[in-house]
Amino acid sequence: MSNIVDFLENVGQNASLRYASAGDMQRMLAHSQFDQDVKEAVLAKDQERLTALVGAQNVCCLLVPAQVRCLLVPGINDEDEYYHAQRA
Repeated sequence: MSNIVDFLENVGQNASLRYASAGDMQRMLAHSQFDQDVKEAVLAKDQERLTALVGAQNVCCLLVPAQVRCLLVPGINDEDEYYHAQRA
């Protein structure tokens, strides 16, 4: 599985590969050791089938930093202080 993930990551990061024609993509896949089913799913741009073939799951993670007070710009925190004062 990691080989196909590495391949897709490489394609996504390289602009000339990301927009490669179907023929160019087929030539690249012809030299790979992937199963025929995986090659067909990549060429068809079938994410659901490819996900099932490699046994992957979509995972989404979002990290949001806590609100930080700005000490460098005077007055920038006034709006936040007003909001919190109104809620209290």
